Amino acid sequence: MTIQTENTFNWARSAGLAYLGVAVLAGFAEFSVRTGMVVDGDAAQTMANIAANQTLYGLAGIADLLVLLLDTWLGLAFWMLLKSVNRPMALLALFLNLLRLPWMGANVVYHFGALLLVNGALPSFPPEQVQDMVAFLMDMHAYGYTANGIFFGAWCFSIGWLFYRSGFVPRLLGVVMMLALAGYWTDLFVVFVMPEFEAAISPFAVMPAALAEISVCLWLTFRGGAVHHAAQVHLNQPGLGTL
Repeated sequence: MTIQTENTFNWARSAGLAYLGVAVLAGFAEFSVRTGMVVDGDAAQTMANIAANQTLYGLAGIADLLVLLLDTWLGLAFWMLLKSVNRPMALLALFLNLLRLPWMGANVVYHFGALLLVNGALPSFPPEQVQDMVAFLMDMHAYGYTANGIFFGAWCFSIGWLFYRSGFVPRLLGVVMMLALAGYWTDLFVVFVMPEFEAAISPFAVMPAALAEISVCLWLTFRGGAVHHAAQVHLNQPGLGTL
């Protein structure tokens, strides 16, 4: 039986815009701010950098929190867009997204914890100890960011699989999103098991995955109308109501 369903809300473009927002805000917080302030092996300079740029550092933390909100909406948008393709896999993608959000939310605590220390949260501690604690919290944040890749890589694979099977998103986007899992899991393995190779391997492992995500968010943003129309045609095909 053909199910006539018309959803006027464009979940495809909504997902693209949310994904784009996540990319911009996360890129600002992680690469424009934290990476530029952390000096490996120099806790005093790391703390001095944060102290001298507290407004920028605070904005990075707020950006991280906004990423959590956008990621929540992104999970919903992909569920609404892709549940007609395969409901169990779409549900898995939604669960994977929900699993990683508390992890990343807890990780933001390390970011703000360092700011508290910079502002004298432990006045009885010697300056050298405070500096070491700031550097430790920044390291914890970095490790937590990397460890989240086990969930995020699996989420990318599930979304890529759904894209590939959908018929209304280019299969190439599905393939590159599935391959993103290999990038994020390789980075995780190298950082925690073979850290001496991190500088040589991790950038090359993560870069293709990042390009895949950027391609997806741009495609859904600028081609969201066509994707939405094709998804509606797919949804109204016979038999999809039983998925």
